[in-house]
Amino acid sequence: MSRKTPFILVDVFTSRPFGGNQLAVFTDAAALNAGEMQELAHEMNFSESTFVMPPESSGARRVRIFTPTVELPMAGHPTVGTTWVLASRGEIALESARVDATLQLGIGPVTVTIESTDGKPDFVWMAHREAEFGEKRDDRARFAEALGISAADIRDDLPIQIVSTGFPFVFVPIRNLDALGRCYPNKAPIAALFKAVGQPPLLYVFVAEDSGEFSVRSRMFAPFNGIAEDPATGSAAAPFGAYAATYGLIKPAPGTEFTIRQGVEMGRPSEIRVEVARKDSGAFALRIGGRCAIVGEGAMFL
Repeated sequence: MSRKTPFILVDVFTSRPFGGNQLAVFTDAAALNAGEMQELAHEMNFSESTFVMPPESSGARRVRIFTPTVELPMAGHPTVGTTWVLASRGEIALESARVDATLQLGIGPVTVTIESTDGKPDFVWMAHREAEFGEKRDDRARFAEALGISAADIRDDLPIQIVSTGFPFVFVPIRNLDALGRCYPNKAPIAALFKAVGQPPLLYVFVAEDSGEFSVRSRMFAPFNGIAEDPATGSAAAPFGAYAATYGLIKPAPGTEFTIRQGVEMGRPSEIRVEVARKDSGAFALRIGGRCAIVGEGAMFL
């Protein structure tokens, strides 16, 4: 006899259905093993699917995150979307207009904050740990080849650099929106860029503008994770906030917020809010957040 495994479909980092980043939340994954989770994520074929386990002794729910091909230790839109679903179902009690909760991800406990009205979620924040900065790269021509653009399309006043708050991204500053629109992931040159480290970090290309208010447009390519392009990447938005503060694009003291727009070229526009504040240690406190829209539900059969 087949087993029914229920799921809810939610669009993340959007306030309207069929925008943002798609997510399947399997709300009762206690009986699933890792192989079954991977099969279900492959069948869904979204950027990520999440699997909610029963609360641990601490009370935190364990959430496992899978792309169509691999398990991830953490990711932004799956964490925000899963929190929204749990709050909407009453599994995170919204006893006040602002409630903190903890989810247990592959990297450990992660704090989420739900802002609500009349017991329904309005906005979800996800706290990130401090950013870790990796190597800077100066081989712009090779990155340009990997992205299908010219070296002149990559800014030379900002570094190409790996930054992580749990998952590494390589940030590539693009000169203008026209060049951003021409980017695409060229797998062989991408692999060659990071041959020494095995699987390449994910490529995050962005245009930063400051015409009175700081704004960002971005795209994210992960061809080696089964994701040609991602319409919203919360796990990149937080380290990007640290990158932006480090290189003077924003002023983090005492704190600032800005919006990243992503997914425009895919027809799934997303908005990710980023909060950056400088701590006494000199590091940055980072949060990302957004709204969600629940768009469907059903069950898979195993």
